[in-house]
Amino acid sequence: MNKNLSIFFPYAMLFCLVVMWGSAFAALKISLETISPLNVMSLRLIIGSITILLFFLILNKRLPISLNFWLWSFLIGFLGFSLPFSIISWGAQFIPSSLVAILMGVNPIITIILSYILLKDRSFNLRIIFGIFSGLFGIILLVGLNSIYNLTINDNFFIGQIAVLGGTFSFALASVIIKNAPTENSFERSLSSLICGSLIGLLIVYFSGDRSLSYEQISIKSITSLILLGVFPTGIATLLWFKIISLKGPLFLSLVNYLIPVWALFIGIFFLNEKINFVIGFGLIFITMGIWLIEKR
Repeated sequence: MNKNLSIFFPYAMLFCLVVMWGSAFAALKISLETISPLNVMSLRLIIGSITILLFFLILNKRLPISLNFWLWSFLIGFLGFSLPFSIISWGAQFIPSSLVAILMGVNPIITIILSYILLKDRSFNLRIIFGIFSGLFGIILLVGLNSIYNLTINDNFFIGQIAVLGGTFSFALASVIIKNAPTENSFERSLSSLICGSLIGLLIVYFSGDRSLSYEQISIKSITSLILLGVFPTGIATLLWFKIISLKGPLFLSLVNYLIPVWALFIGIFFLNEKINFVIGFGLIFITMGIWLIEKR
């Protein structure tokens, strides 16, 4: 029985991770209905930090106090949290939540290109090169043809997609930089990076002049979605992420890259009444094929 549980447990955690991350885009879309993008970014990070901090205190752990540790956490917090969450939140106002998920799904493709350029730790073969071009072709379909198809519906459709891709690039850059960071406990690094991201987020909100958080105008639906967004996809999902890596490794975790866009499509169609055209379908196919070719071992 214990053996069966040990086999089943990672798959159960992976399913929970897909549900939380895949649902985050719908929760983001609902949060943005009455809360500005920068405030969504800042509050989401604060709630996520508090969530992980509670686990941290329960386990009686302590964060390092070295300057080097916090400088790295500050850099990761900016590139991995506050910057991408800001521009993705802004871009998500203009495009369907399912399309946000698909565009963010190209993270492995961007990561492998940056790893080759910055770290020189990956060699390209014909399969990987074909995977990169397949993924890039899928992006062109989504950002190019899809924008023309939807131009009469939303004038900001194109720039919204570019913003989400910019946030995805920032995520990928952060993951590459982490490879050069000093080895620390993943639990400690995740909490410190979220804390730094929260502080940077507050500074971005302050200096941008976006202090339009009016409690009278915020709907119960938006604030509920924001709380769920902070607690689950930002907080608890981060803990599951590191736990899955420790149990099964990054290759097993890579399954989320295929499952999250599908789950997000399901949520967008059946709960937010989003319309999916043939361009999005073909774009998803080419991007998924590219990820499969790149991550195939």
